[in-house]
Amino acid sequence: MLAFALLLLTPLQTASNIHAKELVSSAIAIMGGDHYLQANERSGNGRVYTFTSTGDLATPGDVFWSYYRFPSDERIELTKHHSIIYIYSADRGWEITYKGVAPMLRKQLTAYQDASRHSLDVILKTWVGNPQTLMLYQGLSSIDQAQVESVAFTTGDGDNAVVDFSITTHLPLRVHWRREDPDTGGHYEESVIYGNWVRIGAIYTPFALDHFEGTQRVDQRFYTNVSFAPFPDSMFQPTPIGKKH
Repeated sequence: MLAFALLLLTPLQTASNIHAKELVSSAIAIMGGDHYLQANERSGNGRVYTFTSTGDLATPGDVFWSYYRFPSDERIELTKHHSIIYIYSADRGWEITYKGVAPMLRKQLTAYQDASRHSLDVILKTWVGNPQTLMLYQGLSSIDQAQVESVAFTTGDGDNAVVDFSITTHLPLRVHWRREDPDTGGHYEESVIYGNWVRIGAIYTPFALDHFEGTQRVDQRFYTNVSFAPFPDSMFQPTPIGKKH
């Protein structure tokens, strides 16, 4: 009876499941193995571009600084004067400008939280290590003429995502998942494409991130510098601009 109960709780070890685990293990090893898995803080700066619903650039682009703490806290500072700041911490969010501190719009906060739950870091650092996560090999396909092998993940509580791995570098190329449109109630595929991987110390990290909602490009980030050095907890406190955090 106990053996049967354990069988129900443990994902079946099929050929698809075994090959999927091999792909994921290979990618994590290339990304830095334990060095990657244990790196919970990452900061960097570069340039970000946003796009309209027609696919045109919304602005010429802004310089940005980002501070990320696994699994879901992030601070993003925009413009060369750091005049717009977004902070996401736990289940709260704030927008900070020279006008002061304001709670994040619910729609914006919800969108960030959904993307955070399906981020590459969460999948590789949390989902993969959970014995209740089912990983299945999905076969070969291509993204922008690059061949990939795909692995579908299903967590114990029913969350889902697919990661596409490059067949040449074995690094992750894209994460995509199904998301409900809060305005229409319909569903679309949200995705993030990762590129320009660079080794920082013992860790490989992407310097280019391309974010899509369905076929619509939402934003692009291009990093100039990335660091895994720690930073203070105060980075996630909503301190008004001009005051020390």
